[in-house]
Amino acid sequence: MKKQLTIIALAAIMLCACGSANQNKNQNSGNNTDSVPAQTEPYDLAFYNLKGNVKKMNNAVEFSKSGVITKVDGYNPFELEEPQRSYNEETGDFTDLEKWTRDGKGRIISQRAWEYEQIYVWEGSQIIRDTTYCEGQAWLTTYEYDKDSRLVKNTTVMCEDNGEFKFEPCGTLEFTYKDFDSHNNWTKCITKKSDAVSNEVSEDEVTRTIEYWE
Repeated sequence: MKKQLTIIALAAIMLCACGSANQNKNQNSGNNTDSVPAQTEPYDLAFYNLKGNVKKMNNAVEFSKSGVITKVDGYNPFELEEPQRSYNEETGDFTDLEKWTRDGKGRIISQRAWEYEQIYVWEGSQIIRDTTYCEGQAWLTTYEYDKDSRLVKNTTVMCEDNGEFKFEPCGTLEFTYKDFDSHNNWTKCITKKSDAVSNEVSEDEVTRTIEYWE
C-alpha cells in the first residue's frame, strides 16, 4: 500500500499499538511563537528531513525561499492562537487545525490539536525524541538516524497511563529509503512497523513529491 506522508507524521502510527487519543497538556510557557523567526539553521526543512531550496512538499507543506514554513494544508499553524476543530455535517468528519509553537531558535517544539499535543526535543538540528499526550495517556518516542542524518528508526513506549508512570513497549517503526531526487532528498521509502502489543509486522511504501524554488 502506498502512502504520501511525512516521516515525522508516521511516528504517530506507533500510538495505534497502545490505545487511542486525546487530551491536551500545555507545556509551552515562555516559548517563541513568531511565525517567521530568525532561524540560525534550516530547522523547518530538517523537521521534514529535507534540504535545499524546497518550495513545496506533497502539495501540502509550503516553504519560503529562506526555508521557513508558510503553510501546512492551506493555513499557517504558527499564526493560530488556539487549535480549531470544524465538523462537516455531510461527511460526518472532523477537521482539526493544529497550533504549532517554536522555541527561541525557531525549532518546532509542539503541535497542539483540539484533543492532543505532541512535544518535540531537539539536539542541534535533529529531533531526538517526542512525547504525545492523549486522553490521560502519554507516549514517548525516540529517534535514530544514519550517517546521512536520515531517520531510520522510531521506538515508542507508553510512559504514562492516567497518571500511572510506566514504560510499556508499543513497538518500532523502521525506514528504508529507496528513491532520491537530484537534490538527494528521498522520494520513496519502505516503512516497517513492528507492533509490540499484537506482535504483528507490516510494511508500507511511502512516497512524496518535492517542488523547488528556481
